[in-house]
Amino acid sequence: MRAFGFACLAAVSIAAAGVGAACNEHFPTPPVAAQDAGPAVDGGPLESTPPAIVPPDQRANASSSPVVFDALRGGVWTANGDVGTISYVDPDTRTLVKEVPIGQDIRSVALSPDGAWLAAVDRAAGTVTLLDAEALVDSAPHVAQRVLAAGNHPRACVWDSANPRWLYVAVEDDAAVLVVDRTLGSVVDTIPVARMPAGLAVSASRTEIYVTHRIDADMTVIDLSVRAVAAEIPLADEPFSTPLVPNGTPFGAESMAIIANGRRAWIPHELLARTHPIVFNETLFPAISVVDVLARTEVQTDPASNNTDGRKNLFAAISLLGPDGQPEVFSQLCGVAMHPNGFIAWALACGSEDLLTFDVNQGIATDVVRGLPGDHPAGLTLDDKGARVFVMDDQSHTLITLDTDMGNVVGHTTLYGDPIVLVGADPVDPQLRAGLTLFFRANPNKGTLTTTNRDWMSCGGCHLDGFGSTNVRLFEALAPADPTQDAQIGHVGLADNFSTVATPTATDFDPHDVLVALADQGGLLPVDADGGDTDGGGAVQPSAPTPDAVTMARQLAMVVARDLPAHPTWAQQAGSGPNLAWDTEFCGSCHPTEYAAWKTSVHAAAGADPMMGFCNGVERGLAGPGIGRLCVGCHDPVGARTGDFSFQTGRGVTCIGCHDVQLQVRAGGNGDLQAAAHDWTQDHKAWALASLQKLRQPEFCGGCHEQFVPGTGLVGISTLAEYTAGPFQGNTLCVDCHMPKTAGVADHHAAGGNVYLAQTVIGDAKLLSEQTAHLKATLALSPVRVAGGVLVTVRNVGAGHSFPTGTTDIKQPWLQIEALDGSGKQLAVYGGLQDGLVPSGAARLGIDLAQADGTVLLRHELTKTTRIPYDVRVPPGEAQVLFVPVPDALPQGTVELDAVVIYGVVRTTFYRDAVGDPGATGPSIEMVRVKLP
Repeated sequence: MRAFGFACLAAVSIAAAGVGAACNEHFPTPPVAAQDAGPAVDGGPLESTPPAIVPPDQRANASSSPVVFDALRGGVWTANGDVGTISYVDPDTRTLVKEVPIGQDIRSVALSPDGAWLAAVDRAAGTVTLLDAEALVDSAPHVAQRVLAAGNHPRACVWDSANPRWLYVAVEDDAAVLVVDRTLGSVVDTIPVARMPAGLAVSASRTEIYVTHRIDADMTVIDLSVRAVAAEIPLADEPFSTPLVPNGTPFGAESMAIIANGRRAWIPHELLARTHPIVFNETLFPAISVVDVLARTEVQTDPASNNTDGRKNLFAAISLLGPDGQPEVFSQLCGVAMHPNGFIAWALACGSEDLLTFDVNQGIATDVVRGLPGDHPAGLTLDDKGARVFVMDDQSHTLITLDTDMGNVVGHTTLYGDPIVLVGADPVDPQLRAGLTLFFRANPNKGTLTTTNRDWMSCGGCHLDGFGSTNVRLFEALAPADPTQDAQIGHVGLADNFSTVATPTATDFDPHDVLVALADQGGLLPVDADGGDTDGGGAVQPSAPTPDAVTMARQLAMVVARDLPAHPTWAQQAGSGPNLAWDTEFCGSCHPTEYAAWKTSVHAAAGADPMMGFCNGVERGLAGPGIGRLCVGCHDPVGARTGDFSFQTGRGVTCIGCHDVQLQVRAGGNGDLQAAAHDWTQDHKAWALASLQKLRQPEFCGGCHEQFVPGTGLVGISTLAEYTAGPFQGNTLCVDCHMPKTAGVADHHAAGGNVYLAQTVIGDAKLLSEQTAHLKATLALSPVRVAGGVLVTVRNVGAGHSFPTGTTDIKQPWLQIEALDGSGKQLAVYGGLQDGLVPSGAARLGIDLAQADGTVLLRHELTKTTRIPYDVRVPPGEAQVLFVPVPDALPQGTVELDAVVIYGVVRTTFYRDAVGDPGATGPSIEMVRVKLP
């Protein structure tokens, strides 16, 4: 271990460190750690003096990566993902020198420019570990120097190219880049950025750091001199021409590399096309975007130039012919490395498992090494001379070496030696590992059945890490072109919408839906004797699977079960389950006002809502009992966390149902929130204050006020999406309207518009009054008499989301015109109810769901829905124009015509089925009445 004399720094050094002048307070002498001690998570400084500034002529561009070359020692460091270790390899002797346990899921490693410190990011544990690199190589056992808390899902790290003191860490779910001071051994600053930062790069020539984002199509530029965002550089959508030509929205930008001269950055990503439904050779396309970091713009190719300066698209800049003379296909470009000579670059296709070579000046791919050994190459790096490329495989846990011919543009990059094994033992269950390997595989030349056809796409191409944090982008980018004909964005032809995959080892496991997903990717073709797919004919049918296909489905289902243990709800429990004693009455003993309001809230009654219970039963009857878990994730989130999906407790959304939540899973709804149990007798105030800002964000509310059908992706509730597309986004929060504060206490009635529950189940006058006030302030009407009737402009002036919202298909607001006499007595109603029902041709607001043959579904049968034939909602701040036929001859005595919107909280057809009374009518409320001029 390197010895440090922790003397007090001179005043100038202390000032440079940004710390106070009290030497014994900020730089105490740390205790000497024993070699077999555990990680030191806190303590004093790690260095007696800050490291020297790197001379300008020795600085190098650097990018975050799971693999990094150590020029000082001649080895390679790797982050071994879910094995939870890092490894150091000697590529000359082809040996694993040391494997070091670090944590749970190590995604990124970075070596400081002076070679002194190694940083390792643990995404699952939420930490970054700083290690003495020399001691790590030379001594045993391993002792971690410092383990720092790094927020929710840190993903990447990179050291400053000029000042080795600073380490930068991208934290996905905190939308931030942390600044770590290696001298002090602590996090010293946080730089807010756009959502889900994923890749980092530092410039050797400018005081800047660049950030890519996993689901958003832009690059963030951070000015390191002030540690603030200097620019957001958008990546353009690729326009549509034909389905087989690359098009769509940039998606999955997880890394980048800076060209030697520092002027441009290459960003590998995918293009997510608006294909309906998913088609294996039309939905995803590989691409590399080029950004001019000085001009702050994406580079566009000049059509008059011989060079492809801008984006590298498949079949254009990436146009290589195979042995059959046809264009080769590559999938999921995930990493780029630039040769120091500036003339040649390499791009890693992690899905199809290839390494592409690019001529930087021409901007085109010139060569490829197809079918790299190992499973799922996830990162690459060069040695300091550019003589070798090292590729790390994160499923087979191997390191590949390739000879670059010293970066010769007209030469060939070739494999060198056998892969080097990086781990001694894989702690992941072998069947789960097999499933993960299949999940990320888009190479059709492996196994007995392909997962795709012609290298096009893997499961991980859309779902990236798995079933969670990036799914929301699919809903944002894949809006149906014509929902009246097809409202699905994902897989079609599913039997039970994946509800069986939560138990992949069960004897009655049904592989059908998983195999449908593979077939959508172009898979299930037998692999021929030469190691290639048969490319047509002989595909295994999901309805008649072979034993090999069933095995594949079970293994992939284990990935779903790992990510979504309560599937098909996305609600997740981190660690041990919740302590039910620290809920409701326990909280009410200190918070009586909040507790009293909550007890008479719709949230409290959510688990006992008869309408929800009926809907749950309908879906269970259609798609099997497993689908019922979808309701539990939002209507009883604590039950979902404990494995109680019965609704027998009538629990609803309780205190810890919200206040235990740690972060969003970002699946696009279905309770996509991760919660963790807390000892509310110990960390009550600290945790409550820390989590308060999360709970106030619209995205938190959207965890349940957004819903989709697993598999097909059909959106059933879109309240959050409506809000984010409207004028209130960024100005007014959901809680500002629905949980306003009085004397600093938020109203836990959380009133919305569900007067049915207020009247029928809860029976609370105050709640009903609040709900009524919300509804009456929502709409404004502008009626005008026209030939044959009345034309009414209906404006949404009071809701931050559309009206109606939520389970819109089982609500029935309608517009009617009333003829009144001088005393206000109703003489006639036009456009109103007929036999208690709103006619299908009425001037109504809401949506209809329909199955494939066009039949309207009236019991909220989402799992049968394929289209939305009727959709008339009023977005926030916008209007809809409705027409009601009214005869010219009005009843005798008519002195006034009124336009009236009535809000039927539950659609009559649904309500009658739910209560078992064919003559019943659910509650309704008059929202707004305006006299015609």
